[in-house]
Amino acid sequence: MIRSSPFKFLDSYQKDDLDVFFGREQETDKLFDALSGVKHLLVYGPSGAGKTSLIECGLRNQFSDADWLALTIRRGNNLNDSVFAGIKEQLQAPFDPDPDFEFGQAVEALFDEQYKPVYLLFDQFEELLIQGSHAEKNEFFTRLNRLIRYKTPCRILLIMREEFIGHLSEFEPLCPSLFQHRFRLEKMNRSNVQRTIENMLAAPRYSAHFSVTDADVLAQTILSKLPDTQLEIELAHVQVFLGELWDRALAEVPRNQKQTALPRLHAGLVQPDDNLERVLDRFLKNQLAELKPAFGEKAPLELLAAMISERHTKLQLGLAEMEAALAKNAVALSQPLSALLQELEQRRILRTLKSGENTQYEISHDVLARVVGQNLTEEMKLREKARDVYRVYEERRGLFSRDDLDYLRAFEAFLAMPEGLKTRMVESENELTRKAREELENTRRRLRLVRGLLGAAVLALVVAGYFAYAASVSEEKAVISATQADESARKAKENEKIALDASEKAETRRIEADNAKTDALRQKDIAEQKTLEAEAALQRQIAAEREAKKQQLQSFRAQAGDFRSKKQYDDAIAAYRSALTLAEDVKTRRELQSLIAQCQSDKRDNDFSVAKERGLRLADIGECKAALSYLRAALVIRPGDAAVLDALKKCQ
Repeated sequence: MIRSSPFKFLDSYQKDDLDVFFGREQETDKLFDALSGVKHLLVYGPSGAGKTSLIECGLRNQFSDADWLALTIRRGNNLNDSVFAGIKEQLQAPFDPDPDFEFGQAVEALFDEQYKPVYLLFDQFEELLIQGSHAEKNEFFTRLNRLIRYKTPCRILLIMREEFIGHLSEFEPLCPSLFQHRFRLEKMNRSNVQRTIENMLAAPRYSAHFSVTDADVLAQTILSKLPDTQLEIELAHVQVFLGELWDRALAEVPRNQKQTALPRLHAGLVQPDDNLERVLDRFLKNQLAELKPAFGEKAPLELLAAMISERHTKLQLGLAEMEAALAKNAVALSQPLSALLQELEQRRILRTLKSGENTQYEISHDVLARVVGQNLTEEMKLREKARDVYRVYEERRGLFSRDDLDYLRAFEAFLAMPEGLKTRMVESENELTRKAREELENTRRRLRLVRGLLGAAVLALVVAGYFAYAASVSEEKAVISATQADESARKAKENEKIALDASEKAETRRIEADNAKTDALRQKDIAEQKTLEAEAALQRQIAAEREAKKQQLQSFRAQAGDFRSKKQYDDAIAAYRSALTLAEDVKTRRELQSLIAQCQSDKRDNDFSVAKERGLRLADIGECKAALSYLRAALVIRPGDAAVLDALKKCQ
């Protein structure tokens, strides 16, 4: 039989662990006092502070079984369903709730059976905010508000990580008293952790598992493996490191005494390259390396990656969900998934959660889930990014641009695209192709028209030139004929009788010459008229193109105005810039540039207002850590805002 470390490792402390639960006596008393006289309490703190242990061990030991009936509730697949399921498990006569059945009615049924005040402990409450649908959240906070006001004795604890507390403000209209009663748990400081380690090493429960040499020196040596600047400590790291020291102490025991002799913990077990911050990272890497020969290079880490959220918090998954996730990522298993789960559970990386007939699994601690996220391969990180990108584009309306399509295709190598998104890409590609063909055909048609008009104009100019030349020749001939006629007339005067016939012929020629000159002038007028008609047709084509541009510009401006009214400022700015490319006159360009500047200013004002409102709201209720990021963001936009500066000064 293999001996294992007696320390809690990443498991939270439960009610039966009070004899080894140290360092939280004051916090337990303060939490008990905070519950007095209130219907609900928001318990929050940083990850790794020990919120679950404080509730499940510290608080539970403040009550006798006759004083309360406490139900720990996790979200599961739907928090509203989990509330009813948790209460039904405690009832001798379970109910079948209809859609109108209230939390209060279920609690009342439980109170009537057991006649104890009911306490609903919503552990890991941030799971609702991270994973829940909008409908699930709205339903829960609406039901919670009614439960707070219900007549039956019931108290509610919402237990969550403080970095998500700002998300609750969205649901304050549904549950106005949400922030009214709060309790914050901080991480332990160095001196408190040292006393806790010393108490653990001296605990009677552990005396049967190891002996200790100089407990205070060992505790100081362990804490020396933290950076000097770190004032707060995650006890999970200490628990894991104590387990590692126990393994080293066991390795020092002679082989023939390993089942009987007590390992001895001492400062010499701490190695020069140990680092308390990286102890979990080293633990995870060692465990994955040991699992590779049996389960393959990728499978263990891929399974753990499927069990964390995009924010690297732990998820609860069933066997079918894990199989689907591995299949989706094309991960082949050399052994059954159940064997890998059993191995990970024995190594205390995973834990099993059972609710009735349902079995789910989760990573043993949020701190370990964060370490898993830090150990993802580049391929996994790109797959995560692809999933985020797909989600963003699925929420976008309308078809995609050519740049959008090229950007999305780059992620297909890392994650298969959802069918709906793939269909929209095909539709977008077809529409872009159709528009390109249509634009090409329109361009060709315009070119043919312009070429035809230019050809007609050139031909008209040639014809006009020809007629002008012919008219000039005819005019010259007419002048010569007239001269000859005058000469003949002059000669005719000398010989009137002989010149009579010649004079008549000369007159006839002169008339013909006048007619020819008139005809030449008329032909010249016709040529000039055709030239004017060709130029007018060309001007009409140019005016039509300008009108089309004007209409498209007006369309972009209308779109921009619509986006701006909806406070979609990035889309509005893009539409204004598209209109700017079509503007031809200086006045319109200046108007559009002014609108872009106004829109950018509106965007900054809106970003400032949102950041300021959330920052001041969180600061007002004492949530300075959550408020700082909003206040700093607001200050970047308006450095001199007095209210923001005042709130920031108070929080710092």
